[in-house]
Amino acid sequence: MRPDHQEFTDGLRLAAIAAVSAIVTATLVIGAGRSLLPDRNTARAATPELIQAVSR
Repeated sequence: MRPDHQEFTDGLRLAAIAAVSAIVTATLVIGAGRSLLPDRNTARAATPELIQAVSR
């Protein structure tokens, strides 16, 4: 059986790997989403009439 401190460091190592993996995955997903979805400013400029009609 291994000492307790070694099990603790192994757990910390796995937690660090999980955190880095989550950050990398989130960065890739956000980057892909921004490149695939249209720009928000373009969508807002295309519908100003609808916004004005609702606010009247």
